[in-house]
Amino acid sequence: MDKTINNIKRKLPIGISDFKKLREEERYYIDKSLLIQKIWEYNADVLLLPRPRRFGKTLNLSMLRYFFEKNKDSNEDIFEGLHISKQPEIMLHQGQYPLIYLTFKDVKEMTWENCIYKLRLLLASEFSRHKASFSNDLLEPEEIEIINALHNPNTLSAPLGIALFYLMKIIHRATGQKIIVLIDEYDTPIHAGHQYGYYEEIILFIRNLLSGAFKDNSYLQKGIITGVLRISKESIFTGLNNISVSSITRPDFSTYFGFTEKEVEKMLKDFSVENPQEVKDWYNGYIFGKDVIYNPWSILNFLNSEDRQLQPFWIDSSSNDIVRDLILEGPISLRESVETLMRGESIISALHENIVLRDISATEENIWSLLTFSGYLKSVFSYQENDLALYKLSIPNREVLIFYRRTIQHWLNKQIGDHKLQKLLKALLREDIKSFGGYLSDIVATILSYHDTSGSEPERVYHAFVLGLFVNLGSQYHVRSNRERGYGRYDVMLIPKNPQLTGFIFEFKKIDIEDNETSETAMKSALKQIQEKKYAIELKEGGVNKIIGIGAVIHNKKVWVQSLLL
Repeated sequence: MDKTINNIKRKLPIGISDFKKLREEERYYIDKSLLIQKIWEYNADVLLLPRPRRFGKTLNLSMLRYFFEKNKDSNEDIFEGLHISKQPEIMLHQGQYPLIYLTFKDVKEMTWENCIYKLRLLLASEFSRHKASFSNDLLEPEEIEIINALHNPNTLSAPLGIALFYLMKIIHRATGQKIIVLIDEYDTPIHAGHQYGYYEEIILFIRNLLSGAFKDNSYLQKGIITGVLRISKESIFTGLNNISVSSITRPDFSTYFGFTEKEVEKMLKDFSVENPQEVKDWYNGYIFGKDVIYNPWSILNFLNSEDRQLQPFWIDSSSNDIVRDLILEGPISLRESVETLMRGESIISALHENIVLRDISATEENIWSLLTFSGYLKSVFSYQENDLALYKLSIPNREVLIFYRRTIQHWLNKQIGDHKLQKLLKALLREDIKSFGGYLSDIVATILSYHDTSGSEPERVYHAFVLGLFVNLGSQYHVRSNRERGYGRYDVMLIPKNPQLTGFIFEFKKIDIEDNETSETAMKSALKQIQEKKYAIELKEGGVNKIIGIGAVIHNKKVWVQSLLL
């Protein structure tokens, strides 16, 4: 088989995570094989590589397995023509080691009983794969007990948690060699446990499993673990002093998961894509270490689609409920920050690499950390403040922006229903400000009863709420907020993408009861501010001819709206 066949002639590896299958079927492949050398030479006994879902973790671990594992069938041929084949010193290690491989990517059970049942089957299958190493004459009583437990449907988690240690011991005794251990998507069952109520049980199991395999284990050659997050070291990786973690903020393995700029440019050329810049806008924007990285799942699915329509392939590939609920159930300040991100701006935050899922909503920094490491935000190191690294966070691309728009849309629909929202937006676009004000008052009375609008800054609550409403106008308008223009800072501006459409400027003002202000005097003040501060400059500079200023006066759950032509 000619492994150097031109990539252009190959089919894309959609949904293929088995490296041998990919190579034998001569699928299109972006060569990441030097990851093998990088890992082998990396100065760590155990390496944790957290990356967002569908960024090539399982395929890369499959590649490592086929490279290192000693097998009756040599797999050397599937590496022909790849970069690693040109590294003779590393190729000496090909097919030379006993290897244990486990993937937990499909362990997403709704009950602890089903979860431990599935984990038992996975461990039993791996034991069976190594049955040639078993000799009943040499097996110790506790090893026989573990093997029997793996085939007993009623087995509790305790004996399963130490199964890997005993499997390594058995293999080492039979071969005289140290063992390479690969564990893929270690945190998938932990996320399920957090969601479905067996978090403590799965944390204890994974801790015991990893400790048995990696803590002071003289049978270990090297251990590689992948997942989405680094679950708090204090709970999962207790005592593992030999573990090194290379997250997306670090440069060590930045180019091996996802596609680099050069790799994507080559792919787009190979598949004759006519709109490369649009593809980049949709799917790039991640920063791993200091490298720009593209979402591989979305790139491959886009290239594989017959109509070549730009779609949110990654966002639609699994449920986003947990992340969405964190945003919607968080404080108003969190949603204000989300609105900032949706306007194409950035926020500054620390990132916590040690995630405790049960405490994830305790602070906004925890939520930003989860969103970043899960692929919903990109991070760029900003500056150091004392001992704390602060990062500039932003939405990476148009695909992920759709997730945030859907999140806000979901919240609004849940609160008021889509029909009311559409009536409000249609009234605004046809410049029926009286009807717009009426719909806004009704919606405000319904939704903002759940929020505190009696504080010193009720404008912030209204501001965030109205921005959420206008997310639905994203196809026609750029939504801007709190920007310096003219001689002041406007609240919300709708900038039409087509300058023939009408532009809108909103100014929110609370009634100052202590100053005997009325809704009428407050409205005059709001409209006067729009005029005197010359907020319309930005729209006029963009060629927009018709501009409407809208004052919104607020008091508790009431809102009054009035407009003027600028």
